[in-house]
Amino acid sequence: MTMRNGILVLLFLCLAIPSFALRVFIDHQTYYSAETGSYIEFAFAFNAKSMSPKKAEDGLYYCNAKCVIALILPHSDSIVKVISVNAKSDPSLTNSVEDFMIIERLRVPEGNFTLDFLISDENNPTEQGLYHQEEISISNLSQGSFFSDISFVSAYTPTVQANAFSKAGYDLLPYVSNYYPSSINSMIIYGECYNSNLVIGKNTSFAFAIEITDKLDHPISNTKRILRAESGEIVPFIHSIDIKDLPSGEYKVKIEMLDRSGNVVCSKRRPFSRNKIEDPKNTFIPPLALDVSNTFAGRYTNSDSLYQHIMCLSPIAESVERNTITNVLLNADIQTRQSFMYTFWARRSPENPEAAWRNYYADVLAVQQEFGTKIKAGWQTDRGRVYLQYGKPNTRIVKNNDPDYWPFEIWHYYTTNTGMRDRRFLFYNTSLTSDKELLHSDIPSEVQNYDWKNLVRSRRMNDPTSVGRNSTNQNSDPYSRDELEDLWYNPH
Repeated sequence: MTMRNGILVLLFLCLAIPSFALRVFIDHQTYYSAETGSYIEFAFAFNAKSMSPKKAEDGLYYCNAKCVIALILPHSDSIVKVISVNAKSDPSLTNSVEDFMIIERLRVPEGNFTLDFLISDENNPTEQGLYHQEEISISNLSQGSFFSDISFVSAYTPTVQANAFSKAGYDLLPYVSNYYPSSINSMIIYGECYNSNLVIGKNTSFAFAIEITDKLDHPISNTKRILRAESGEIVPFIHSIDIKDLPSGEYKVKIEMLDRSGNVVCSKRRPFSRNKIEDPKNTFIPPLALDVSNTFAGRYTNSDSLYQHIMCLSPIAESVERNTITNVLLNADIQTRQSFMYTFWARRSPENPEAAWRNYYADVLAVQQEFGTKIKAGWQTDRGRVYLQYGKPNTRIVKNNDPDYWPFEIWHYYTTNTGMRDRRFLFYNTSLTSDKELLHSDIPSEVQNYDWKNLVRSRRMNDPTSVGRNSTNQNSDPYSRDELEDLWYNPH
């Protein structure tokens, strides 16, 4: 299974890799087989419109891609395993080829490795291939009961004839993303529980508990479901979760194996993002009967000052809470504001809500000092909001005086506060003030503008007002010698 820093976590890749043309979405999960050991299952989803269809001898059009996956010992060039896969689209009568997907599996030994991906459009040999690299750790947990990684599924049907998409008697179409927009109202998950028979006995009943939590592992009400199962060497599960009313935010889906006494034997989590367009009237009403007079919130006796403190919670507030701050608390009395303040932090840190507030407010003061302007508080700026929402970046590249570029910054996170790995933000400033706006990020719920390289060029080279803020031109190439791309893909 996948482990990092000694803690059982899910390591997955769900991203669009931008280049001059080719767009590919990748996801992978680790599974286990008693016969062969651990293996990684990869799903590659190709955007056919970003590829070059070619007419074959049969008169039909095809897209062709080559995917090379290498398992390498870290800090060396020693290749443990490598597979090369040719991916071909379904035939088309015209050059309007449909998107297509392939599944590939790779057996992996126990240990720490580097995964290398190299993907190329075989119908366009002049196009530079796409490259991605990440660290992965495989640990053999075969002595106890444990879960595979959790897979997101778009649809499933009973298997008629076994194929690459077949598992547990179903053909599973992967959902190759961890981002759920408003148009999707259900989440289908698949996974496998191993060795339950060794832990609780053969042919013994147990239960799976499945629920959604927020990013701090607090359960979301009315999402928990119990599935009955019987122990075995491999016990698969597939379940659909209603997320129609789940508001925007960062979440986790969690599954636990419970023995007959209700004790948790093992568990697994996978983070995901939700973007739900909310009704502005959908607000959270704090409990007015709550007595907070003896809490830290009750010590705020100036209503206007308290509201200013509440306003700075916006970067980390859920969408319903932000609606409440704007629409309810604006004209509320001090008791309502005190109740909201206490409830907000008690939900996040029941053991010590005051300490959680104090730690956060220290960051608010830090971003005010660093990013505040004459017309914006620090938390209202893009950089301040990102800092408060995702944490302090691990690396921060600042270029303010380069004549070739507008002033810009690239922030890189090894792991964000929300649990996402290897994420980046690019801020720039064309007004030559002290504030920089967010131009591009590789987090799905954030601004994404794949023309960011051109926009960052200085006015001598490009006029940013002539290019749309939300351009979908996928103009990036991790292989190029472009300085901007080198700073983006190789932050230091």
